[in-house]
Amino acid sequence: MLPRFDYSVSVPVSVDAAFHAFQDLDRLLHRGIYEEASFVEGQPWHVGSRLRYVVIKPVKATITAVVNSLSAPRAITLLNHALGITAEQQVTFGPDLEGGTRVRMTLVCVGEPTELPENVIQEAVTFLVKDALDTVVALCNRLQGSSPTGR
Repeated sequence: MLPRFDYSVSVPVSVDAAFHAFQDLDRLLHRGIYEEASFVEGQPWHVGSRLRYVVIKPVKATITAVVNSLSAPRAITLLNHALGITAEQQVTFGPDLEGGTRVRMTLVCVGEPTELPENVIQEAVTFLVKDALDTVVALCNRLQGSSPTGR
């Protein structure tokens, strides 16, 4: 059984800016990890809208996701499906102690991997969870650097 995955980062921007940075799917592309990250049905970032992520590294996979709930700018919940696994992904945004924002992602998996060994899936999920938030950090740092007023 796959474990619960939990990762958090702090970014030097407001909760609103961090929330919008997470919603920018372009941050995932052009780095040799994702071939595609796009909405395929519904209005982007509305409950019921569907996304597709085509991952090429660390393992090839197509992840389909549905926006399950959205409480802007505090939380997004997605339901992901790939490689025989369903995973509930919760992303929360809140102020941190230094005036920026703490972004936390938890992923709870249900089901047994059918296409790859569990340890390979675990390593891939760990990599993708970290990458998802590390790209938010990179984007927020760029936003912070280009903002004349800072946070």
